[in-house]
Amino acid sequence: LRYTPRKMCLLSTGAAQPQQERSLVLAVVESDYNDYGLEEKTAMGFDGTGGTGKKSKKDAKKDADDDAMEMDESDDEEEKKEAKDDDSDAEDELDEEELEAVATPIRGPFPPGPGHWGSCVRLLDPSDGCSTLDCVEMGRNEAALCCASVRFHSRGGEALLAVGTVTGMTMHPLKQSTSHILLYRVMNGERLQLLHRTEVSSGPVLSMAHFQGRLLVGIGSTLRLYEMGKRQLLRKCELRGLPTMVKTLQTAGDRAFVGDMMQSMQFVRYDSTANRLVLVANDRNPRPITCQELLDLNTVAVGDKFGNIAVLRLPQGADAGAVDISGTRALWDSSREDTTPKLDMLCHYHVGEVVTGMTRASLVAGGAECLIYVTVTGRIGALVPFVSRDDIEFFTLLEGCMRTDAPRPTGREPQAYRSYYAPIKHVIDGELCESY
Repeated sequence: LRYTPRKMCLLSTGAAQPQQERSLVLAVVESDYNDYGLEEKTAMGFDGTGGTGKKSKKDAKKDADDDAMEMDESDDEEEKKEAKDDDSDAEDELDEEELEAVATPIRGPFPPGPGHWGSCVRLLDPSDGCSTLDCVEMGRNEAALCCASVRFHSRGGEALLAVGTVTGMTMHPLKQSTSHILLYRVMNGERLQLLHRTEVSSGPVLSMAHFQGRLLVGIGSTLRLYEMGKRQLLRKCELRGLPTMVKTLQTAGDRAFVGDMMQSMQFVRYDSTANRLVLVANDRNPRPITCQELLDLNTVAVGDKFGNIAVLRLPQGADAGAVDISGTRALWDSSREDTTPKLDMLCHYHVGEVVTGMTRASLVAGGAECLIYVTVTGRIGALVPFVSRDDIEFFTLLEGCMRTDAPRPTGREPQAYRSYYAPIKHVIDGELCESY
């Protein structure tokens, strides 16, 4: 890859005709902060493989050796032979260094000021060892941060690639000049074609998802629903006033599960009759969300940057009061914070590392699903649900015994460590039980 991968998604291509075979391609958005784009690097004469620099050194060495041989023509034969052997050894060392440099790409020059980005959108073929089919370089200082596969009903259900980009974004303070939503079409399953780009305001585009034949986008602290137009995306409705910034986004049915950058989860419902987005419930505890995974229509698992994993559930009956059927409710009735239902925390567990991603999958063929998570240091863990009461009682008793009998290299109590930010709840410490 040319830059750091940020997001990826699968797209289904082909099958436009009944006799055409359907295939899957993988779209990856890459971006790096404080880096030049490929066009700027090429204009500066920089080779990302390192071949240019090594080659120039070798040529300079060769020229110096030729000059030295011309000056030393009057020397005896033994000195010439020794010099020739030394030159051959030096050339062999240079050849090895050159091969190593070509195999290992090196870092390019650093920009002088903030707001410089290098980014591209890459199309891969998963069936052929993830070989690159197409790579589209973004504009100058434009960074692609998120992507999603979307099927617009007005487009006939064709799978399109939506990419959210920001231009000139700086970290401290967090600001950007412009934000765009790019819409690509996969041509013949191997090439990206830009359909149009839509400029958006209200902040950076950090998340997007397909929602009922439309595109749901998180733009700063605004959640916005788009429909496809001829020249750009058309805004249908939006929900403003979310706590900070929309970091993660998932959809199911008529609900959207929004992960905020600082204030945990927000459950949103789309009212099709009034064409508006309604806040159903939110979490009472602030969490800087890094990833989320939908478990069912009412339950979601989240991970935060402090190394915690929590399972949150929508209270029973909260969704029914979110939509006002009669239309007699006062506008200020639903905007008060104390009237918004709060999510119930079912489970809580402190991993100890920043959780960067999680998914729901089965570890064995035909087995029960479990929650698999990964951390910033490369750890892969799994949360497996219990299916019987006997297993719960046995492992609870085993965990209680191991808390007192297991060796403690650091002297810290296991339960206190797993309850670092909040008390551990409804989770058995598998690492502690494994030391039995």
